Amino acid sequence: MRVPLHLVERRREELRGLIRRDGFLPVAEICRRLRVSEATARRDLSAIASDGRITRTYGGALADYNSSFAPPRERATRARSAKSRIAARAAALAPAAGVLFLDAGTTVHAVAREMLHRRSDFTGLSVVTNSLPVATMLGGASGLELHVLGGTFLHRQAILLGPDAIEALGRWRFDVSFLGGEAFGAQGVFNSHPEIAAFQQAVLRHTRRPCFCLDASKLGRSAPTRVADWAQAGTLVTDAPAARLAAAGVPLAPERLALAR
Repeated sequence: MRVPLHLVERRREELRGLIRRDGFLPVAEICRRLRVSEATARRDLSAIASDGRITRTYGGALADYNSSFAPPRERATRARSAKSRIAARAAALAPAAGVLFLDAGTTVHAVAREMLHRRSDFTGLSVVTNSLPVATMLGGASGLELHVLGGTFLHRQAILLGPDAIEALGRWRFDVSFLGGEAFGAQGVFNSHPEIAAFQQAVLRHTRRPCFCLDASKLGRSAPTRVADWAQAGTLVTDAPAARLAAAGVPLAPERLALAR
């Protein structure tokens, strides 16, 4: 029996809401929640993906990251001076040898650029990233062993994300990771989208020394999904003055602060 169009549209709007709330939903979970067949779930996903509000993945769908983020070029112009200072401070913390993870985001991209300026040869260092701009930046570096994680390509940010990227992390152990974020404060580091936070949390589980690179404009901002509290976050690399961090309730000992001046 053919389902009336208004009921189909109502179900698809509910599906949009579920994906926006959860960040990622596999097909099996969509079938369970909406009580539909796999064929119906896949038709619904194709229909709502066509308007750009979700990104289809193998076996499911991601929320509308591409529409909710500014393009990398636009984000790179924000707090440019602060990002350059943070990059210089962070690059000094990068290991000479071992395994380094570089996150997506314009601040970490600036870290990659600073590393290139400081070193003529990277023999002994492996870099893992899910960011195509970072991979492009470092791709020709002498002696560097570069690995790009597979996953769902999100064109507006030029990154790879999703369950495949998280699964690929399982093969790695990082000496240091440089990570970004959208907001930070007394309770830790936050991002807007659950799937990005889930990926970063997976990176933290595989990292001996994580470093969050966050400019002062993000201090006190709000974002819905916590990536890590300060017990998990490792070192904070920031241009925010120590007095301002203390006033905001960021509970970090001096040895866990790398202030960019």
